[in-house]
Amino acid sequence: MATPRSESALSRRSLLAGASTLPAAWLAAGWPSPGSLAADGVSGRTLRVGVIGCGGRGTGAAIQAALADPAVRVVALADLYDDQVASSAAVLERALGDRFAVTPDGRYVGPAAARDLVGAGIDLVILAAPPSTRPAHLEAAVAAGLHVWCETPAAIDPVGLSRFAAGLELAAAKGLVVASGLCSRFSPPTVSTIERIRAGAVGSIRSIALHHDGGLPWWKPVAAPVSPEEQLERNWISHACRSGGHFIEHHIHALDRALWLLGDDDPVAVERIGAPEAPAAGHGGDLPAAVRVRYQFASGVILDASCRRSATPGTGTSESLVGSRGRADLVAGTVEEAGQAPWRAADCRPGEAGEMYQSAMDALLGMIRSGSAGQGETVPGATLGGQRLLRATGLAVMGQMAAAGRPIAWKGLVSPSATA
Repeated sequence: MATPRSESALSRRSLLAGASTLPAAWLAAGWPSPGSLAADGVSGRTLRVGVIGCGGRGTGAAIQAALADPAVRVVALADLYDDQVASSAAVLERALGDRFAVTPDGRYVGPAAARDLVGAGIDLVILAAPPSTRPAHLEAAVAAGLHVWCETPAAIDPVGLSRFAAGLELAAAKGLVVASGLCSRFSPPTVSTIERIRAGAVGSIRSIALHHDGGLPWWKPVAAPVSPEEQLERNWISHACRSGGHFIEHHIHALDRALWLLGDDDPVAVERIGAPEAPAAGHGGDLPAAVRVRYQFASGVILDASCRRSATPGTGTSESLVGSRGRADLVAGTVEEAGQAPWRAADCRPGEAGEMYQSAMDALLGMIRSGSAGQGETVPGATLGGQRLLRATGLAVMGQMAAAGRPIAWKGLVSPSATA
């Protein structure tokens, strides 16, 4: 019998926030016993899951897949480094019990690990290696007939965007589900705020401002002397050739919320605001401290977006918009409509903030089980989640290129000649 929803939610809340963000080595403590895992979901044949990229996000997504459906078994892990695979395996075994079924033969290490994993007889693959790898990993997964959960962003440059687009096209032709880690589309306060705005509460949108000014991302110290290449791979988030830069890797969620608000409206121009900045000191990476750009959309909407990450964090995150008869704050979840009392979205209760990650995975597993392709805002559809990820990544790449003095037209981001 299915576990009541209240019990399911409690077991999920106990682990979701940590699983979404922390490095795998930090996840080893505090997981519930396998017996406390949610047992709700649609039962059926076993769904075999593999993970490419065994850091915190890949490990967390694997746990969320198991929570989404009791017939899920995590059977394969792949990473460049064996210690990453071992760390992830230890966390998953403790968290999942017999739902963790990775034998020694199911642990793949090295440059060919991803290729070997997709050929290992799995049904669903979680793509959580550095963003530079995701177009190639999507191609390989779709060619092997696998459903895909893809972390953000989809790519780091126009070439990668074209390969990702071709992979989505082939996935749609094969009837495969491609979902993405754009989880704010499953956050109840965000959903209700954006639905209210799209229903006309502030009138026509005139401008949107998305700004983040925070600290540096994680950095993994390596005890033994390693090559510069390994140092780069282990700390890919601070290197443009792997992450694409903070504006692409971090700000993509905010940019996706803007696209969600604007629907089919396309950007027609983008320009850098201010002079380019030197790389941020602190972690030894090669990324500029800040990217600041202004987009103009076909409707006339102006979108100002900036992302700064440094050892001296500033004002935090702000996301706001102005309409013809009101304004809204996406962070606070408030809408001010002329002549009306201010409206505020219901806050999440303590422990519920991480539910959006689980809800997104629930939707993916439900899609795979049902074989349907729902088209709602909070249902991935066959490749709808991947298409949203492609669009948001494209907007981020467009802005990053403009900030570097290499502007590109929206229509030129994806080459129609790309093949998967």
